[in-house]
Amino acid sequence: MKAASMADIATAENKTKLRRTFVPLNRLGARNWDLVSAFGKMWHPDIFAVLTRTLQELTGREHIVFTPSGQYAIAQLLSLLPQPEVVLPACTCPVVKWAAEVAGKRVIYADLGKDSVNSGAREYAPLAKPGRVLVATHLFGVPTDIEAICELAEKRDCVVIEDAAAAFGARQNGRLLGTFADFGIFSFQRSKRFPAFGGAIVVNNQRLIEPAALQANPIVKSRQKVPWHEITFAMAHNLGTAPWVYRTIAAPLLVRPERYTPLESGANDRIDVTETRDYTRGFHTYQAALLVTQLKRTEAIRSRIESVTNAYTDSFRNTAAMMFLPSECDKGGLLRFPVAFPSKSRPEILRRASKSGLSLAGNYGALPEPCDYSKFPNAVWAAQNIIQLPLYPALSAESATNVAQHLLEIARTL
Repeated sequence: MKAASMADIATAENKTKLRRTFVPLNRLGARNWDLVSAFGKMWHPDIFAVLTRTLQELTGREHIVFTPSGQYAIAQLLSLLPQPEVVLPACTCPVVKWAAEVAGKRVIYADLGKDSVNSGAREYAPLAKPGRVLVATHLFGVPTDIEAICELAEKRDCVVIEDAAAAFGARQNGRLLGTFADFGIFSFQRSKRFPAFGGAIVVNNQRLIEPAALQANPIVKSRQKVPWHEITFAMAHNLGTAPWVYRTIAAPLLVRPERYTPLESGANDRIDVTETRDYTRGFHTYQAALLVTQLKRTEAIRSRIESVTNAYTDSFRNTAAMMFLPSECDKGGLLRFPVAFPSKSRPEILRRASKSGLSLAGNYGALPEPCDYSKFPNAVWAAQNIIQLPLYPALSAESATNVAQHLLEIARTL
């Protein structure tokens, strides 16, 4: 009788095991054919003009300035603004903090909103004082209440930089994110939706900085060069994340639990920008050609992302998972799908997901010094609990549903 009971238990446990789903955290929007064909298109005599017109039509703005990276764009803007202090979300990508320090600004932190991945107008309100720049971030493509932040800044005589690095193409009330504040920042780095290995500034208020000054006064001298390192890495990444290669070779080598700790280590390090390509490599005609090619697929990509996002939201609705998408969120403009399982161990969830073949990521670490964490409870909680789920055009809605089911099963057994 006892043996039979043990057998029943074993059978029940086997029934709860889900089929392994090998899903990488990201597959690039730039295909290998895009990377190769851009070499031929970069010789088009007006390729920069073509890209500029495309972005002008998309943003409704005349002045677009291309930069080596999104972080360079922030540093360049801050270096030309006279305000000495910058207010940042207490949990965001650390390169934003580095950019502020490169520009010689004093950094002040705003806590995140409760149950949010962003700082909103409520969090900026006590910090929005004359002589400060507010950096409003749409983390993972999830929109913050940018209109309220801009209204607050106008009343308090502050400048707003809209960090839409992770939100290129996303809209709010029919208007492109990155076009609400005084300046908008886009990133086309490898991890973003349209990887072309650079960035851009959208000038929405040229009374503060003349567009010509952004190009005439670089914070670091850059040189236009073909981004060979990024092209090589991107091609290798595309090969390594192809389904058969990822399943049989890459996943066992790359999916390691230690990759998914918060990015607190290094968040307070200073960088020598003269030695980083993100500051010293100018935006090349190759990159312009590569971006033009990808932008032609914008609507198809948005449709696919929305489909995958809907699969996640349907799977997690009325479950133990906590989601962070506001009701007005443009689902087609997300870069990652953030979730959390309150009271569950994130390291253990990520460890078990890794064993199932799922490549996931934690959130960025909290940026303030650990001794100040008590001042930023929401940011610290987000840094310790949020999980980034894969979200890219090559991911099917069925695979997204499988990912969600795996996570729900893992969380149930903890």
